[in-house]
Amino acid sequence: MLSGNALSMAEAETVLRSRAGFETALQQFEQDAARHQDAQDLSTLYRAAATRALGGDVALASLSCGYSLCMGEIRSRSDTGFRDWVRAFGKDGDAPHYALITAEYVLGKEQSVGRFVFSIDPAANGISQ
Repeated sequence: MLSGNALSMAEAETVLRSRAGFETALQQFEQDAARHQDAQDLSTLYRAAATRALGGDVALASLSCGYSLCMGEIRSRSDTGFRDWVRAFGKDGDAPHYALITAEYVLGKEQSVGRFVFSIDPAANGISQ
């Protein structure tokens, strides 16, 4: 999903909007993290930050990191839960991220899923089309 030093909007949206694509990409991140201690440590750091940002109506369904990107999913029981989480997560100075792309899906009455991918590499701090 990285294109040079930028997160590719087109590639990220394709992955985030496809259940199969999202699950495949997340599984790859998890496999990479299982093989590399640094990626495990990054996953732990960003999972803790994502958890700190949770409100009472949202839950972290998944989050995994590689060396440059993290991705995951939030489940919400409100119309604004995911957007509120994105704002709170963006303010966490202990786990900086440099480019963020999200996609949100309504599951039913007041229930939604928000998927996200973000750069954790300061050199990859942009978003390309």
